[in-house]
Amino acid sequence: MSDVAWTGTPVRAHEGARDNGSESLPWGGRRERLPLKWPFAEAVDGFRRKALANPDYDPASTFVWGQMMAVGLIEALKAVEERFGEEGHDVFRKALSDVGDKIVAEMTDGVEAPADAAPNEMTSLIASWINEVCYASIEKPRVGDTGADFDIHYCPHEDVYGAFDCRVQRYYVEGMIAAARRAFGAGMFDVRFTSTIPSGSSVCHFDMFPKSDEQADEWNDYSDRLRSRALNIVNVTHEQPGAGS
Repeated sequence: MSDVAWTGTPVRAHEGARDNGSESLPWGGRRERLPLKWPFAEAVDGFRRKALANPDYDPASTFVWGQMMAVGLIEALKAVEERFGEEGHDVFRKALSDVGDKIVAEMTDGVEAPADAAPNEMTSLIASWINEVCYASIEKPRVGDTGADFDIHYCPHEDVYGAFDCRVQRYYVEGMIAAARRAFGAGMFDVRFTSTIPSGSSVCHFDMFPKSDEQADEWNDYSDRLRSRALNIVNVTHEQPGAGS
């Protein structure tokens, strides 16, 4: 297994990630508890009618197309950071956050939360929609007494992204969290990750936990730290002898 991702960034592959049980985990059923809408609904219907209904069509080609879009985002972000620095990064990040916001706003439009759903269950159910529908992933969710968490056993990017590349997906999630809070209240939990497959774990693990109005968003704060790291990499590259020659 290579220690360099398709994107050229470092990756620490974990042998256990190849056989972590994703193929036997349930998918989709728990979302019935919170019947959100599929984003891009008309386009999804067209995909099912015109592509998936064609017995000769291989859905793996859709996967390849999606990966092309995903690595294109990484390369575009790095190029913008290289050329425009902080301002370029911030413009790019906001654009992705706005897309994430619009997607979840579309999914939650007109939907009411189950009356008996506690905030931690609601957060977990929304996470399942985002994980399974928006990110085409296979998850193992858990709801505890006060919080919730989930493991991602399969992510489409796991064999393409390096660990640092995953940052680009965070910016979509910033907007998704904001839209979910508008739809279902500030009780929507904050999120942190503790492991990812590209960084050397067998699964990606995320914790979801309560956040008071006075507390800063831990998710966004970590994104800010990654911003500083990325721009520092750009600055170091510029300072190397022969850079720009």
